[in-house]
Amino acid sequence: MNRTAAVLLAAALAALAAPARDTVTLDFAKEKLPDGWAVTAKSFKVEAGELRFAGDGILDFAGPIAPDFRLTFKGSSAEKASFELKVHDVATGAELYTFAFGGRYHSVLDGVKSSILRGDRFVAVDGRMWIFPGRTFTFEMRSAKGQLQMFLDGVLGPVFVDPQPVATQKGVRLRIIEGTEGSKDKVVIDDVVLECTKA
Repeated sequence: MNRTAAVLLAAALAALAAPARDTVTLDFAKEKLPDGWAVTAKSFKVEAGELRFAGDGILDFAGPIAPDFRLTFKGSSAEKASFELKVHDVATGAELYTFAFGGRYHSVLDGVKSSILRGDRFVAVDGRMWIFPGRTFTFEMRSAKGQLQMFLDGVLGPVFVDPQPVATQKGVRLRIIEGTEGSKDKVVIDDVVLECTKA
């Protein structure tokens, strides 16, 4: 067997051994959310194929999924707002990681910045990546073998390689959180796509 054939065979065997990944798409075409998804907010509605909030809100996916995943969604705000993805341990409820796309002033970071947190500790910060009102952004977060990456409109932002990736017994759940300055500020989330493996 020549070298090329051996490499192709090894790749094929690795693909067979890897667990199958699911793709979950949430386009808000229907008012009722699929099983496993829930919204927490004082004011929200599914309308015209979008999830629309007035003020703060959370889109929660109970999972459980393996901690390696890729999540994208589109979001916009009428006023200053921030979007975060929080990764929680299903078994303990502990907050493992946060991908934070800044659109509001953050007193600890002393500005409008995007960041990755491990637990409650900032581990990667990018002052060049931030969001602003009146524009729809595409948010992307990747987690693979302890390597976390954030993208905004396809541009790479904060990156963190965890020297001791957290281990979970029952997998993780995901929470997309949007935070506004005013209780009536309008925010939209749409086209959520999650590539993951069930825990």
